Amino acid sequence: MVTLFDSEVNPTEEANIMEHIQQCPNCLIEYENIKQTLSILKPQQQPNAPFLLKQNIMNQLKMEEQKMSTPKAKTVKLNSRLKKIISVAAAVIVLMVAIPIIDSNTNVFNHSARAANSFIESSIKATQFIKSMVIKLKVRTDADDNFALVGTNYDMVNHTIYKSFENPEKWRIEKSGRTLVYDGSFQYLYTKKIDSYFKATRNYIIAEWFLILLDPEKVLMKEQNNIKSDGSKFKMEEKDGLVYMTITSSAKGNFINDYCKNSSIEESNNRREYVFDKNTKLLKGLKIYILEGKKETLITEIESIDYNTNIDASLFNINLPKGTTWQDLTQEANGEAFKNISSKRAAELFFEGMGRNDWELVSQTYSIFKNKSDKVDKMKAEFGSLKVIRIGEPFKSGLYPGEFVPYEIKLKSGEVRKYNLAVRNDNPNKVWLVDGGF
Repeated sequence: MVTLFDSEVNPTEEANIMEHIQQCPNCLIEYENIKQTLSILKPQQQPNAPFLLKQNIMNQLKMEEQKMSTPKAKTVKLNSRLKKIISVAAAVIVLMVAIPIIDSNTNVFNHSARAANSFIESSIKATQFIKSMVIKLKVRTDADDNFALVGTNYDMVNHTIYKSFENPEKWRIEKSGRTLVYDGSFQYLYTKKIDSYFKATRNYIIAEWFLILLDPEKVLMKEQNNIKSDGSKFKMEEKDGLVYMTITSSAKGNFINDYCKNSSIEESNNRREYVFDKNTKLLKGLKIYILEGKKETLITEIESIDYNTNIDASLFNINLPKGTTWQDLTQEANGEAFKNISSKRAAELFFEGMGRNDWELVSQTYSIFKNKSDKVDKMKAEFGSLKVIRIGEPFKSGLYPGEFVPYEIKLKSGEVRKYNLAVRNDNPNKVWLVDGGF
């Protein structure tokens, strides 16, 4: 990640790293932390360093480089924490070479921002003593779709989050159409609509923006970075033993085509309204609004948060019915037919395969068709023998790492459907995978 701060970074490499960062909450926080460190270190006034000081530093760096390049140099394996420290330190050294003096009187933040920053720091410390929590919230979404999906036209759907902070940490997110559990080793997902069971490693992104809610500390760190770095507007007030913090941010992503606009929290102009207990410094409530001109729509509302409560250990399991198997989401994609082609051709192959009832071909890009269940059989019956009317030109939108391909198909029932197929190939083998949209 530290290569992003190199003035000569390769544009392709930069785009690939940023694409990942936008999809990964942990990396986003890490990136914002490094960026903020550099921002704080860079003074408003930029005095020139004495030539000899610069020269001495550069000479020392060259000497160290020569030592490391000799045959006697030892290879040292760094752990991840040390790598993070060194990456920040390296960036700091670059700044210090150019600007060795920081004006101690520089007022980095105004009074309100400092007050908010101080309160967030206190709240982050308070969250470190949480052993468990249960959050009940409503989200305007489709009960059967991904956890990240929101929309102003959807109904409010009840969600519950259970989290144990004991080692190893465990959690559960559930809504009526989906249940996701992490048992300390793996994630397990049940999707009711297609009656399918999926398994993945801890780092596989399934919970999407709910990952932030699972860690109150990360919520606060992210908002702290927003206040400092991205131009988000905020205000804070205290009333009746509660602290109210409001943060307003602009949509993130590419909206040359606005198909994804307002389809997720980050891809919308939004306002987050936090409520904290003044004494405990812990979060008590949150409301998130999507802003469209003068219109605002409540998208997410936390109804209650219970801390340090007993949670039934059985909630951190999903029982697999007899005769079913877990489908491994982290298994390497290797659909040969969907390599080295355009997203448009991948969409054509997908629908052509369904039109010929070639489910082996279709499952190379949409693995759900490998499953054996009544609901998958119904899907095959519904989409089998379809006719392709039109495949349009692909486009990108928002933060989605793949592309959207417009299509028009006619089912054997006679029904005509027009929508956008979501496909992505951000896997090591660059295989196009269908992500949804049909």
